[in-house]
Amino acid sequence: MKIYIYSKIKNIIFFTLCIFFIGCVDKFRSPNLPKFDSVMFEIVAESGLKKLYVSHIDEDYNFIMLDSIGTPLARRVLKYDGKFESIGFLPPKKAYNELFVKVLDMIKFNNIESIILIDNEIFKVRVVDIHK
Repeated sequence: MKIYIYSKIKNIIFFTLCIFFIGCVDKFRSPNLPKFDSVMFEIVAESGLKKLYVSHIDEDYNFIMLDSIGTPLARRVLKYDGKFESIGFLPPKKAYNELFVKVLDMIKFNNIESIILIDNEIFKVRVVDIHK
């Protein structure tokens, strides 16, 4: 009887943790944007100057962020279902995912410059080049 109760408690804890971790997955609504091939942004942050390249392929949005010397900081793709996936071996960074979604809003509303605050870090974002 004691083993049976222990087994039930273990199963309840396991399912509770599964539900918790499923809820932690970031999911973003894929925006309805005008058609574009690629957009290049310049980002000034406390950590230095960065370049961000956003391209629209099929229904996905690809993001590549580089530091000032061209080292990749983030390579992500936002799928149509609203989930980010890593491209390559760079670890995901939640702040960058939020920044990428805000950059898509800039494209949607034709903003050329924007100041974005994420996790107490200020990002000054400016469009450099657009290919349609």
